[in-house]
Amino acid sequence: MTVARWTAHLDLQGSPMCHYHVTVTVGSTPMNLVFDLGSANTAVISDLCDSANCTFIQKPYLPAPALVDRQHRVNATYLGNIHMRASWAGYVTTQLVSFQNQTQALARVDAIAQNSAFFVPRCSHNQGILGLAYAALQTVASPPMKAAQSTVIDAIQQQRGAANVFALQLCPKPEYDPRFRRLYHMLQQPALTRARSMSSVGKAQPCRRRGHFWLGGYPAYSVGSPVVWVPLLRSRYYEVQVDHFLVNNHIVTGMTDLNSPRTIVDSGAKNIMLSPENLQLLLHALWKSKMIQFDRRSVSEEYERSFWLDHAMLTLPMDHVTIVTNASVAVSLSGHQVQIPFENLLVVRPAQNSFVNISWTGLTKSGHGSGHLASTILGNSLLRGKTVVFDRDGYQVGFAEAALCCEGSSAQDVDVFPSTSDVDLDSREQTMTIVVVATFGATLALIIAAKLFEYAKKLSPQRKPSAHTLQNETTDVNKT
Repeated sequence: MTVARWTAHLDLQGSPMCHYHVTVTVGSTPMNLVFDLGSANTAVISDLCDSANCTFIQKPYLPAPALVDRQHRVNATYLGNIHMRASWAGYVTTQLVSFQNQTQALARVDAIAQNSAFFVPRCSHNQGILGLAYAALQTVASPPMKAAQSTVIDAIQQQRGAANVFALQLCPKPEYDPRFRRLYHMLQQPALTRARSMSSVGKAQPCRRRGHFWLGGYPAYSVGSPVVWVPLLRSRYYEVQVDHFLVNNHIVTGMTDLNSPRTIVDSGAKNIMLSPENLQLLLHALWKSKMIQFDRRSVSEEYERSFWLDHAMLTLPMDHVTIVTNASVAVSLSGHQVQIPFENLLVVRPAQNSFVNISWTGLTKSGHGSGHLASTILGNSLLRGKTVVFDRDGYQVGFAEAALCCEGSSAQDVDVFPSTSDVDLDSREQTMTIVVVATFGATLALIIAAKLFEYAKKLSPQRKPSAHTLQNETTDVNKT
């Protein structure tokens, strides 16, 4: 039995600094929406947002005629770390949402009328967010609405029959940053052979996208390694359980409260965020691992310590620093190791006279003050270079190495579907088969039993013991 499966695809653009976004048409307005796993609200800038902290955002905005009903106010606050707080306020609306000019569904879209640090001038192309968390995380309107309105992803699933799964692929850093690629490769080579190694690094074709978003499944060609499946703990955030971090396959000891109050996978966060204490332990382990080796002619032990523990940027001759080729950083999630690409944790830039600037990145402190326990957030420092599959019905998330990320894709390329949907479909078919077989079997058994009973009655005056034998045979038929 062949079942038609509905799928969709969008290219991801943007940058780690300004987040990754997709272009979605809201009503008739195309808008760049940040791909956000840590929110269930889809919210866009509207014509009502006309203050100075809105006008730098590129147009078009959601037009005022689309905001006739302003009865239900809504607001949201985002706490990234102890130094960052962003918020917006606006109104609940219902809009037609389209991907690549193809109508998808009617869904709740919040129109932003005010914001505080939610939009930032350096990322003026971002016009809102596409919230992909579970609906339980969606902000409640005031006054509450009589009937709950579906999130974008739930509306598409309900109205289009899409499987409740999506996949996010973020291209590896070297694929879209050729300068970093050449420098990183060079610093992995022995100092004496670096001049030759630079010439051996071919020029990569420009990558026209930063990744892909597939809804309803994912293409088999998009994964370059087996998918590592990790269970989700709750249907709000994409919450996982961290066991420990590893540096060069050694567990980082001493970390506490890694999952207090929770650990989430969130593409709306640029970095891996840890409590200050756990971050220092991870940085100390990175320092002691000698994954980056400095020449003592340029970098003393004290400066090397400062590089890791004080986040110092060093400027030194290119042949005085080496990145160990087999360096590995990983996180263990519910007993499954997921690699953190080491290139995501480094900034390497050329300086004058064959010098290089080097520092670490991708790790930061979380927490919102001494009165609160810190969350661990697994942001794009983990996700970049991976294809990540979110099986929402199966309450699991799968991690694999990204493949063919710079290549174009479409909804028709999706050929791997969530196991849960397949299981549900198969179970329905199997249930029907079992019912038919069981009904036929029961009918056949009754007919045989009746015939045997008639035969037993005929024989009973002459051979009474046979009745017991026939009863056992009847029982065996019924068991079968």
